[in-house]
Amino acid sequence: MSKRQNWAVIASFLLFLFGFAAASLFKPDTAVSESENRDLAQMPDLNLQDVLSGAFSSAYETYLSDQFVFRDRWIGVKTSAERAMGKQEVNDVYFAADGYLIEKHSGEFDTEQANRNIDSLAAFIKAQSRRMGGEHVKALIAPNALAVLEDKLPPFADGNREKQYLQKLKAALPEGSYVDVYEALAEHKDEYIYYRTDHHWTTLGAWYAYRLWAGETALQPASESAYRREVLSTDFHGTVQAKVNIAVPGDTLEAWLPREETACQVIFNRDAAAARESLYDESYLDTRDKYAVFFGGNQPLTEIKTQADNGRRLLVIKDSYANCFVPFAVGDFQEIAMVDMRYFNERLSEYMEEKGFTDLLFLYNASGFAGDVSLAKLAL
Repeated sequence: MSKRQNWAVIASFLLFLFGFAAASLFKPDTAVSESENRDLAQMPDLNLQDVLSGAFSSAYETYLSDQFVFRDRWIGVKTSAERAMGKQEVNDVYFAADGYLIEKHSGEFDTEQANRNIDSLAAFIKAQSRRMGGEHVKALIAPNALAVLEDKLPPFADGNREKQYLQKLKAALPEGSYVDVYEALAEHKDEYIYYRTDHHWTTLGAWYAYRLWAGETALQPASESAYRREVLSTDFHGTVQAKVNIAVPGDTLEAWLPREETACQVIFNRDAAAARESLYDESYLDTRDKYAVFFGGNQPLTEIKTQADNGRRLLVIKDSYANCFVPFAVGDFQEIAMVDMRYFNERLSEYMEEKGFTDLLFLYNASGFAGDVSLAKLAL
């Protein structure tokens, strides 16, 4: 190769390297990743304390990673390259059997935050059990696909840390308050109970969990035949697929609609003027975030008034796993309120006193529960 050719190669490399750096520098920051359904890191504040502690450099590295130009495309290129090398794990996602993409949840159950959340929930459940009666207060922490679909994982993968964490949580709660759905889900592991491309359970998975919870809460759940299963989409690509960003078949999204439908009123964030009569917002089926068809996604406060006249009022403290679960309970309670502590800015104790709830369900997925920094607000 001639000297001129050498310089051309070097110049091309430098242009490629610094061109992308410059493009990333001048590109307007993106606030939200629609594909991953999460907020992206923004430019951190520059101050001496954070510089000296290393916090600024760590935050800035995350910022650069999140705001890199053509980020989603580069994720796909990286995944394809690593898959070509025979890797079965890319970006903390396992390429599991039967087309499943299963999150690794690396280290999420061993943190100080994860242990603090056990303490926060235990204190809250104990206090509410004294107030409402133990049979009316339950905690349901849904295991993730990592723990339930072990047979589909690559040989080196391990879901035992999650199961151990859930057993530790169960031991910390008052006896009878923990709804252990692991076995109920494991019995149906060969059915479509988790999405292949997303971190949520499917409506079928939520149904099996609802049936167990209802049995432990003195409710009489309707039979499966009492529902009409309606396919909402066959092209749902969830947040786990976005972490690897390669082309895979879409998931099927279902709603289970009672054959004997009952009217209800759904009010978001106390805005009665914008009340809806449906639990579903089908406008989201035309977006990337199709799972938000259930109640329009995560809301700080969702209140449902039903035609039941039994005096029972249920409070669900939840993450997004509850969004496809709660529709099964609509016929069981006169009123249901869903509170997402990540976005709820009222004092929880005052809201509970205002509404006079008779029943409480704390419903999260295991990974979401372990990492949620908002659960200290349960004590307010």
